[in-house]
Amino acid sequence: MNYMEVPVMSLIKPKRRRGPKLLWLILVIVLVVVAGAGYVYFIVNGVNSSDEMKAEYVDYLFYWQSADNPLYYYVRTTTVSRTSLVIFPIFATIQNSKEVLDPQLGADAVEAVQSWLGTSGDFSYYVNFTPDLIDALSSKLGVNASNPVELIDAMALRGFKLFDYWKINDFVQTVKEYDVASILTSEGIAVLLRRLGNSSRMTYKLETLTEFPMKISVGVGGETVSRMYLKPDSLETVKKALAD
Repeated sequence: MNYMEVPVMSLIKPKRRRGPKLLWLILVIVLVVVAGAGYVYFIVNGVNSSDEMKAEYVDYLFYWQSADNPLYYYVRTTTVSRTSLVIFPIFATIQNSKEVLDPQLGADAVEAVQSWLGTSGDFSYYVNFTPDLIDALSSKLGVNASNPVELIDAMALRGFKLFDYWKINDFVQTVKEYDVASILTSEGIAVLLRRLGNSSRMTYKLETLTEFPMKISVGVGGETVSRMYLKPDSLETVKKALAD
């Protein structure tokens, strides 16, 4: 018996043309990457090219509101990898001067310190540090500190990190939550972190004529004011060191 062979036809599905969809997907990915890179560049360049970051001298004055030993800390940063820390007692002044480091001065104390030391800053910042502010800022920075000196040391070891470009606004907000009068800016704290981390540091503690504040009578009502007179030779030594 003869059989007729019938060809078997298989159903072949045509391949889908995914060209246009794939092209759009690639285009979207490229646009996202470019936009992300542009955003990163905008943030990073905004800080790095700021006037504060390029300034030759950026100064900071911290008032430490300690019940036991209130002090002023003057931090002078430069572009030549050298930072100076000068410690002043509360109520510090010099002979024949009306200027005194009184907490009521606030940010005006910066000008008094700079006039005594013969310095000036392209940018100058002032912060009232309380124990609570030290704790809060230390936590934000991821360091341990209980006073301004420990905080400065910790910031120097920490330095300025990559993600700080996105954190500096938060750092400043923390400062202003505890010190509403602070004039510190995000660029200012970025400079402080970077320069402390990249520079050597010298510390100077100014000597005074008396161990404790002098009580000076003013007016006729028996009112007194406190004064801690700086030793002229101690002040002159620090002035020369900062000028070198």
